[in-house]
Amino acid sequence: MRFPSPIRFLADRRGNVAMMYALMLPVLIFGAGFAIDYTHAMQIQTKLDAAADAAVLAGLTPSMMQLTGAAGNTAAQTAVTNLFNAEAAAIPSLAQPLNPPTVNVCKPTACASGTRTITLTYSDANQNMFSGILGAATLPVTGSSTATASNAPNINFYLLLDNSPSMALPATSTGIATMEGLTPAQTAMQHTATSATAGCAFACHQYQGNANNGDTAGNPCLNGATYTTPSQSAKGWDGNTYKNVYCGSGQGTQIDNYALAKYNNIPLRLDYISTAISDMMTAATNAQQAAVGTRPDYEFAAYTMDTSWQIGMVNTTSVTSSSTPSNLLMKMTTNSGYVSAWQTANPNLSVMQYYANNEQCGSAACNTNGGGGDWATDLDGVLTTMNSTTIMPNPGNGTNVAGDKPQAVLFIITDGVSDVLATSCASESTQSGGTGGKVRCYQPINVSLCQAIQNRGIRIAILYTDYLPVTVDTWYNTYIGTSLNVNPPTNSEIATQLQACASPGLFYDAGVDSSNLGADLVSLFNSAVATANLTQ
Repeated sequence: MRFPSPIRFLADRRGNVAMMYALMLPVLIFGAGFAIDYTHAMQIQTKLDAAADAAVLAGLTPSMMQLTGAAGNTAAQTAVTNLFNAEAAAIPSLAQPLNPPTVNVCKPTACASGTRTITLTYSDANQNMFSGILGAATLPVTGSSTATASNAPNINFYLLLDNSPSMALPATSTGIATMEGLTPAQTAMQHTATSATAGCAFACHQYQGNANNGDTAGNPCLNGATYTTPSQSAKGWDGNTYKNVYCGSGQGTQIDNYALAKYNNIPLRLDYISTAISDMMTAATNAQQAAVGTRPDYEFAAYTMDTSWQIGMVNTTSVTSSSTPSNLLMKMTTNSGYVSAWQTANPNLSVMQYYANNEQCGSAACNTNGGGGDWATDLDGVLTTMNSTTIMPNPGNGTNVAGDKPQAVLFIITDGVSDVLATSCASESTQSGGTGGKVRCYQPINVSLCQAIQNRGIRIAILYTDYLPVTVDTWYNTYIGTSLNVNPPTNSEIATQLQACASPGLFYDAGVDSSNLGADLVSLFNSAVATANLTQ
C-alpha cells in the first residue's frame, strides 16, 4: 500500500468549504438567533410604548382633569401606573418581576392652573429565546411617553373669509365646465379664452343695470321675475359680431354670471364656505356640551377680505350704514349666540360686486363707475389690518381665573392667491398696465405677516380651498396656473406658503373638490380646540 506524500497531503484543498462551514455553523446559528431575539425585543418595546401612551392619556381624561391640586395629581399618577402595569403584565415574554414605571405628574416643573403634564418612563427586559445559551438571557426594553392637557379653554374665534372674485369660481371641476358651456359668447371679454367657444368659468358679480355688454353676452334676460333668451344682435367686446346675445326691447336686463350660476344651481366656492361655517358652529355647540365640568366659552366674529363692493379692508367696525363699506360680517357673539348670529349674517356673505369687468363700483349701490382694476385679494393689507388690537385684542390663557382673557384663533378660508396692485413686489408673477405706474402682483401669502399675528399668542388655522384649474382661460394660464404652480397636484407654492402661515397642526387642504368643506372645517376646528396631546 502506498501512502500519499505528506507534501501532497498538505497541498490538497479539496473539501475545505465544508470544513469551514462546519466550523462557522454555530456562529451563524447564534447570529440568526440573536437577530430574532433583537427583533422580538423591539416588537415588545413598541407594545410598551403604546401602553405608555395610553397610560399617560388616561391621567388626562376630562373626568381626571376635574380633580385638581395635589389630590388630583395623585389620582392621575395612580391611574397611569395601574393602566401601564396591567398592559405590561399581559406580555408573557417580559422578565419577572417587572420594574415599576416612574410616573411624574407636574414634575419637576409645576403645572399652570388648569393644566397637567404627565411623564411615564419604563425600563424592563425581554427574555431571549436563543441568546441565553451565550449568557445573554434578556435584552433591555426602555422608553418614555409625555402628554399634556388642560381644561377646555375659553376661545374667541375670528373668521376671515375670502370673498374676492376668484371665490366665485364653481366649487367643482364639473361646475367649471358647466359655466364655460353656458357662456360661449363671452370669449371676447378681457379674460381671453384659448378657443372661440370656451366661455367664462368665473361667476362674476356685476351691476345688473349695466347690462348688454361683453361680460354678460349670451346670458338670459330678466324682466321682473321672467327670464327670456336674448333676441338682439350686437357687437361684442372686441368688435366680433355675435348673434342673439343681447336683450331686445321689453326683455329687461341681462343677468351677470353670478346670477347665471345661481339660476343654473351651480354651487360656488363661497356657497360651500357659508354652509361649512354653519357645520363648524354646530360642532362648537357639541364640543361645549360634551365638556365635563365647567364648559368653555366660545365666541365668534366674522370678517370678509373685501367689502361687498370695494377692495380690501376699508372699515372693520360698522355694519349699520349702507354708505360705509365694512368688512365686519358678524360682530363678536356671546357664548351661546353664535349659531343664531350666523344665521342672520349668513345671507350677507357674497362675492364682491363690480360695476363691470375691471371696473369697481363707485358706491354701495354700485350704480356708478368707480374706476379700473379688479385686483381684489390684498392678503398683505388684510392680515396687517386684522392684526390690530382693536379687531383682535391680545389673548389670554383661556382659564376662568379672575383677570384672564380667552385664547384667540384666527380662521382663514382662502384660495391663497394674493392679487394686489403695487409699485413693486417680490411676486412670482406680475402683470403690467396698472394705473400710476404700478404693477399687478400675483403671489402667495406673506408668511412674515402670519408670524407677526402668532407672536401675539394668536393661533392661525387655515382652510385652503384649492384654486381649481381654468385652463381654457389665457389669463389664468399666464398668471396663476403656470407661474404659481397652482394646478393640482403640484400646489407647490400656494399650499406650501399657506401651511407655513398656519400654526402647527392647523392647516387643511380641501383638495380640488370643495363640496365637503363642512367636514374639513369641523376637523380643523376640532384640532384647534384639542386640549390633550402627546408631546413625545
